[in-house]
Amino acid sequence: MTFGRLVWKDLLRNPLRLALTVLAGGVGVMAFIFLRTVVDLFYSSAESAQADRLFTRAKASITADLPLSYQTRISAVPGVDDLTFYGFFGGRYGESQRDFFGSAFVDPPSFMRVFDELVVPPQQVVAFQEDPCGALIGKDLAKRYGWKEGDRVTLKGTIYPGEWSFTVRGIYDVRTGTLDTSSLFFGFRCLNEKLPKDRKDRVGAFMIRVEDPSRSAAVASAVDAMFANSPYPTRTESERAATLGFISMLSAIITAVQVVATVILLIILLVIGNTLAMSVRERTRDLSTLRAMGFKSGRVVMLVLFESLAIGLASAGLGVLVAPPLIRGFVALVGSQMGGLPAEFMRGSTLVFGALAAVVVALLAGAIPALRAIRIPVAEGLRKVA
Repeated sequence: MTFGRLVWKDLLRNPLRLALTVLAGGVGVMAFIFLRTVVDLFYSSAESAQADRLFTRAKASITADLPLSYQTRISAVPGVDDLTFYGFFGGRYGESQRDFFGSAFVDPPSFMRVFDELVVPPQQVVAFQEDPCGALIGKDLAKRYGWKEGDRVTLKGTIYPGEWSFTVRGIYDVRTGTLDTSSLFFGFRCLNEKLPKDRKDRVGAFMIRVEDPSRSAAVASAVDAMFANSPYPTRTESERAATLGFISMLSAIITAVQVVATVILLIILLVIGNTLAMSVRERTRDLSTLRAMGFKSGRVVMLVLFESLAIGLASAGLGVLVAPPLIRGFVALVGSQMGGLPAEFMRGSTLVFGALAAVVVALLAGAIPALRAIRIPVAEGLRKVA
């Protein structure tokens, strides 16, 4: 009997237990890949941030606003190539939480220049810029509600109470960057003209495009120094840093997810280790017989490790096969509630790491019972009854 056939026979000694072990390991790998992908989703927007864009907000709080008059002064700072502004609108299309999506007011001409990763047909860009209450919506948002160019959309304001109506003038896609395709943008003029005097001419933040990305830090310092002693001091940072600042608000959740992913690896170790320990204990007499027949201790260890490797590979294959459709379902289900998620949401490195983790964990789990088996004297092992 060949070595490979011997491994195969030992694996099939208890088919039900083998199947349950592989299933448990596969579920562990799938859960590990799923949780790691969820963490990657949180950081995906930061990784796609543009190096030549800066984010200027109120120093006091990310929810505080700034005077629109800052636009002219920031534009005059050396190194500033272009500038736009925006503000969170917080509109709701219906009463359900599922009807919430990202909405913001912008300055259409400068917004289209600074966020040049937007893909919009030229005629729609013109229509969006010419209509004070025109809206630009993402392709995923349009698909979600079946909206098309010319449709009338009414949102219930939360930050700005009341009902606000907009006409869809364009549908955008993105090549890359931090913008998603499940948001709605509309002209600031539509909102500003209807606000009370004390809320007019206030914006949420400014987005700066710098001429030379290597001078971004100097430009940011110059902007903040300009308003250091004003009633509304600012904080300017790179787009990546600003995005990571948003993510840091969820740091406790992200840490918890990472801890759970690690715990899952330990669970895989315990499940596979327990199965292999039971298998070796049941075969103590068989392994001792092999040693009595001339099998060296290293050969016996290799026999157990190859069984562990087979279980690890089977678990990895099952987990890697099931994880992608599960994550696609998750993205389809919660993508709209999270403001849109990137299309390329899963990394190949995550799949590879999950598979390798299962194999390594399986080998570690098999090493202990294998070493224990060869330490038992042959005579004692031949007398042992499982």
